[in-house]
Amino acid sequence: MTPAKWFLLTIGGAAFIGYAAWWYRTREEPVTGRGWAAALRAATLLVAWLILLNPSWPAAFERARGREVALLDASYSMSRPSGEGAVASLWQLAGDSVARFEGAWLFGGAVPRFVSSDSIPEAPSYSESRLAPALRAAARSGTRRVTVFTDGEIRDISEAGEEARRLGLAVSVHQMGTGTPRVGIAELSASDWVEVGDTAVVRVEIVAAAPGLDSVDVQVVDDAGVVRASARAPVPTVGRFSAVRLAFSVSGRAGRQRYVARLSTSVGDTESRDDERVFYVRTMERPAGPVLISLRPDWEPSFLLPNLNRVTEVPGSAYLWLANGPVGVGGNYGPVQVSTVLRRARSAPMLVLHGYAANAPQWARELVRTANRLLVFPAGERAFELPGWGITVGAPAGAEWYASSDIPQSPLVLELGDLPAQQLPPLLRVRTVRADRTWTPLTVRRLRRGEAVPAIVAGSVEGRRFVVATAEGYWRWAFRQGTGRQLYRTLWTGLAGWLMEGRREGGPGLDPQRFVVTRDQPLQWTTPGGVDSMSLQLVNADGEGMWSGSAGAGDSIDAILAPGQYSYIARAYRDERVVASASGPAEVERFAPELLPASASNLGELFTALSVAAESEVGRDGRQLATLGWPYLLLIALFCTEWAVRRLIGLR
Repeated sequence: MTPAKWFLLTIGGAAFIGYAAWWYRTREEPVTGRGWAAALRAATLLVAWLILLNPSWPAAFERARGREVALLDASYSMSRPSGEGAVASLWQLAGDSVARFEGAWLFGGAVPRFVSSDSIPEAPSYSESRLAPALRAAARSGTRRVTVFTDGEIRDISEAGEEARRLGLAVSVHQMGTGTPRVGIAELSASDWVEVGDTAVVRVEIVAAAPGLDSVDVQVVDDAGVVRASARAPVPTVGRFSAVRLAFSVSGRAGRQRYVARLSTSVGDTESRDDERVFYVRTMERPAGPVLISLRPDWEPSFLLPNLNRVTEVPGSAYLWLANGPVGVGGNYGPVQVSTVLRRARSAPMLVLHGYAANAPQWARELVRTANRLLVFPAGERAFELPGWGITVGAPAGAEWYASSDIPQSPLVLELGDLPAQQLPPLLRVRTVRADRTWTPLTVRRLRRGEAVPAIVAGSVEGRRFVVATAEGYWRWAFRQGTGRQLYRTLWTGLAGWLMEGRREGGPGLDPQRFVVTRDQPLQWTTPGGVDSMSLQLVNADGEGMWSGSAGAGDSIDAILAPGQYSYIARAYRDERVVASASGPAEVERFAPELLPASASNLGELFTALSVAAESEVGRDGRQLATLGWPYLLLIALFCTEWAVRRLIGLR
């Protein structure tokens, strides 16, 4: 023990002996034999104090027995071939190596599992590689020496090292599969949807542990096996990433099209499951989501577009119009052709113009004139008219305008019933709007006083619908966590839903949250709003039912399936009737993050140094007292013996 622990043990022992003597001398009856009871109580307290101090206990007997167990890495990465052209996998080789041990701890997840040497599973089953829990489990079982069989893809190496030192374990490592070039696709992002004939963009991030490999070919392949795009990407150094951007033209019919991004190399990478990633692109004849065009930089579009997307099946498109032309905002930043933006805006089910002013360009005026569903955020210092609508927007008024708690009668009156007016920051530059047949969901007052004026004006003109935001700075509400953000979401999703009435195709959204998930990740569906329940069925490529389930209102469905391609059929019910249905593809990849090359390249050297340090700890002190079983048995025995002695001498 350290000098500090010896000091604490001495002080504690004296205190416990004094306490026991004082108690039995002053608090108990003066009967014969009470000194034995006092000694037993002092011993009980001293053993408990020793367990709390947790000193190391000599382990010479265990070292003489040579007790040693194997820790076998049971993560997916151990299933890769042991070398280029090899038949046996790393897992099979490791299984043969642990045959000389009495048993092995299979590690990888949070809960390791001990199996005998003749009961090793045929394949690894963990989707991650964590060593520290196995070290703790081995130490609790009385083990002093462990041999780790792993390919080196250990994700908690720092924690494992600390655990081995703390527990005083002697660790040796048998690292398998070293020296083989490794490269994989760490991340992939692609366009959510593309119009037929337009260009889809894919971004691929690569990670590697590849000695002697400078670059790798990246390809995008369609379901027919045709290479649609390719590029040469540099291989990053260990622990870093490199990214490559590919673009290809989308053709064919509207629907979901499947593509595979893959790495093509002939340098001996034995793991192919991290060389391919699947993605789907929804192709459409025309956009089904809103198109937002911002004529001035502002925070509003960043908060507005995600909420507008809640009422459409397909995400909207956003563009910032700069001096040199439009720039895409969101997933694909970069210049966009003017003709593309105008074509999408003309055919969009809802057009949003942010920063529209009296000096708006001619193309913006034409879009306003022909729009069927229009949302306008005014700007500028002068009044102006919306062409083709008969609507006049006045000049802005100064000062701060605060939301009023008096909610007018409107289609959103129920959603806005509990307006937290006192908690909202003010809006700025409120304008008047003159139009026929209008309504307003929200009003504001200047400096919280005076007459309430509309904060938003909505209405219809000959079957067309419009919404004009009369103020500036709604994004300030979204900046406020809690009630402010919730009000912002409720207000704009409600207005977008009203604008899209009669324009939305199909029923409630029944698509999965992600069409492609990695191995061991669930395919997820959420019951859409406005329905009582939904049912789901998943079938494989042969039409065989693989999974089915249901969920009530507001609930979700998680389906965990083996890697493969599936088709889903989802139905939404209201009053026990089917009100909407959807079907499409869903896929579980063979890929798992565990298959990617680890960033640490010196695991063997690290564990060699750790083994030497741990051996010295074992030789000097041995096993820590709190990890042994006999101190707890002794504590129980002393407590019970004191109780028995007290009864024998007549004490209660």
